[in-house]
Amino acid sequence: MAENPTAIERKLKAGLFLNSVLPAFEDLLQHNERARSILAERQFSVRFQTSSGLKSTLLFANGQCAFKPGKTLKNDIVLHFLTEEQLINEFEHSGFRVPIPIKGASRFKDLKAIKALSSELENSLRPSEAQLADTKLHDFHLSLQLGIALRAAIELSVHEPRSRSIMKDAPEGTAYFSVEEEGYGAWLEWRKGTICYGKGAPQNKPDVHVAFSNAETALKAIGNRIDVMAAIGLGDIRVTGLIPLADALGYIFERIPIYLEP
Repeated sequence: MAENPTAIERKLKAGLFLNSVLPAFEDLLQHNERARSILAERQFSVRFQTSSGLKSTLLFANGQCAFKPGKTLKNDIVLHFLTEEQLINEFEHSGFRVPIPIKGASRFKDLKAIKALSSELENSLRPSEAQLADTKLHDFHLSLQLGIALRAAIELSVHEPRSRSIMKDAPEGTAYFSVEEEGYGAWLEWRKGTICYGKGAPQNKPDVHVAFSNAETALKAIGNRIDVMAAIGLGDIRVTGLIPLADALGYIFERIPIYLEP
C-alpha cells in the first residue's frame, strides 16, 4: 500500500485484517496443540472494533474458536481502536497500537491468553526455515496462508473498486484450488454477485481447477512473487476448465500483497 494511503485504503486494509486474518484463529485452535493448551478451559468472547464501525468477534470455548463477522449480542471483552491506522499497527506490530478495552479490562487472564494466542498465530504464519522442515507444521502453514488469501479475495471483491470491476465481468462458477504434493484443497464460488469459499473439494464438479505442483509454488503465486505464465509453461501450475474465471480471481490474488504482506 502507498506510504500515504487514503482513508478508503486504510479502511479496506483494516477490514482485511478483521475479516481475512482473524478467522485464522479457528484453524489455529483446531490444529495447534500449543494454542489449545494456552486457551485451556477458558471461555470468553472478544470483539475488535474501530470508531468507523468495523467490527469482528472471536468466540473461544471448549478448546476451539469461532469467528463471527460484525457484532454479536454479547461480548466479554471489547477492544476499541480509535482509528483504522491504530488497528493496522496492532496487526503489523508497528507504531501506536494500544486499543482501549472499553469492556473486560479486568479479565487479565483472558487478555493474556489473547496475546499469547496472537503470538502463536504469528509464529505459525511466519515460521523459520527449520520449523518448515517439520511436515506437519509446513502443511499447517500452507493452509493458514491459503485460507487468508481466499478470504482476502472475497473482501477485495466486495470492497475494493478495482476488484469489484474485475469480478463484475467474470463468468459465474466455482474455482477449485489444490496443492498436489500436500493434498490441500479449497474453493471459491462466484455467483449472483457474491463470492463464498470452503475448504476441501467442492461438493459439485468445479468449473475451473487450478492445481499447484507444490506448496512453495502456491504461496508464491498468491503472494504475487512468481511469473504465473512461466509457471504454467513449466507445468508448476495447471489450469483446466473455465479459464476466464481463473484469470479474474488471479488478478485479485495479485492485488492482495498491496494491502497484506505475504
